[in-house]
Amino acid sequence: MKDHGQYPVGKKETVAAARDWLVRMTSGEPTEEESRRFESWLAQSPSHRKAYEKERLFWQRLGHLKASSGPHTWTPASRSAAPPDIERVAKGRSSRRARRTFAAAGLAVACLSLYLLYGDWLSAAILADHRTVQGELLSVDLPDGSTAHLDTDTALAVTFDATERRIALLRGEALFEVTPDPQRPFRVEAAGGVIEAVGTAFVVRQDGDAAEIAVLEGQVRVVSPATAGGEAAAILARPGERTRFAKDDLPSPPESFDLRTAAAWRQGVILIDGLPLDRALAELDRYRPGRILLMGEGEDYRPVSGAFDLRNVDAAVAGLAATHGLSVTAVTDYLLILH
Repeated sequence: MKDHGQYPVGKKETVAAARDWLVRMTSGEPTEEESRRFESWLAQSPSHRKAYEKERLFWQRLGHLKASSGPHTWTPASRSAAPPDIERVAKGRSSRRARRTFAAAGLAVACLSLYLLYGDWLSAAILADHRTVQGELLSVDLPDGSTAHLDTDTALAVTFDATERRIALLRGEALFEVTPDPQRPFRVEAAGGVIEAVGTAFVVRQDGDAAEIAVLEGQVRVVSPATAGGEAAAILARPGERTRFAKDDLPSPPESFDLRTAAAWRQGVILIDGLPLDRALAELDRYRPGRILLMGEGEDYRPVSGAFDLRNVDAAVAGLAATHGLSVTAVTDYLLILH
């Protein structure tokens, strides 16, 4: 542990010292000499006390983090709970409470790490014939000569027989380049619906109980769960059109889109268009192992648009943090927190 009794005045050094003092004062019973030196350091400058309070609140909040399947944010469940004040910590009277707080934070991080590593990916991994992990891209030659290009964190199950070619998109996004075979339709299952194509190229992305289909060549027929019993309600999408459906909804009317933006990840680019900050971070998060968390609500910040290099996601995160006046803390290689 560094000695911060006589401490430089730089902002970064002050933050580092505050973090060191927090660890020192809450990881065990502080000695009288440590308490005296800590109080002396606090008294040197109002910025010392402010930095210490900020670090203490940050780690206390970390104990309340929850993993979720949507955009990754943390907001206080209760703002009324008063944490131990500095003087009580310094004198050691609340060191047990502090250790419990740190233990809770450590347990939260450990549980979060397990969720990040497994979650619903485990079931997809068991069922998948082909899959990618976060940050990985893969092209697969299918038995009929067609090709499936898998985006990051994607899983496919393949079932081909004499009458049908069927792909189950278990999670993620894939671009399919289909070899024509009039005797065996090519079908992709996603979010409970079916996308059928003959001699075409199209992209399917599954996001929870919803799916989006973008057609690059040929045409596809889209049947959502809500239209499975009615042939007339199926949507026919042509090149340059896309449609969406959710679990209980009809497919949306086909709309035009820029073909150059389809499957941009094939060119090493992550395209983001007007998303709230938390959703933009969640999109970047798909391309790096672990989790990116935003402390606060994404709607509190300016919307994000841009093209980002998927080979250097951490640089993109750092850039977004800087433009929104935020700092990035790497708790481990697998957990980045913006605050």
